[in-house]
Amino acid sequence: MTGSSGADAPHGQVLVWDTSPLLHAIKADKIDLLADIAAQWRGVPRRHVTTAAVIDEISHHRLPVAGLGWLETVHVDGLKEITALVTWMERVSGQESNQGEATVLAWAEVHGALPVIDDRDARRAARDAGLEVWGSLRVIAESVKEGRVTEYAATVFVDALLDTGIRYPCPRGGFVAWAKQNGLF
Repeated sequence: MTGSSGADAPHGQVLVWDTSPLLHAIKADKIDLLADIAAQWRGVPRRHVTTAAVIDEISHHRLPVAGLGWLETVHVDGLKEITALVTWMERVSGQESNQGEATVLAWAEVHGALPVIDDRDARRAARDAGLEVWGSLRVIAESVKEGRVTEYAATVFVDALLDTGIRYPCPRGGFVAWAKQNGLF
């Protein structure tokens, strides 16, 4: 285990990133923009974490992980983390494709952090278990709401991710309308 507990920072300040938002930001050559968009919350710098399993998943796609210096890589190998991981593997169906999500959710639960997961089923499982979880669109919408990113820049960023094949609930050019419809700003 690396670093301090999420309990050391105000809730929402420690984001634990799953594979999908990172993978697609790398594919779009926008990982630095994702880091900038997510850098703060209510004027306070955030701590950004991902798990070794997520880094392995990104590497499996033969994508560079060099641009991820803003993320701290943690291992889910403490006793509390392993216990949580077993539970999360069951909750997110235990499939190999869900291992990254399970590690993110386990680490977030143990450390009081906020997981960022785009998979709808994994987010539903987290919410059903009482764990707050955000999708990457929520992180982007929060940056617009706080005035750190314009609606235009956010839309261009979301469109770039859509062009890489990420599955979002809004079409190209539709991020702002979707965010407003969902009460995100």
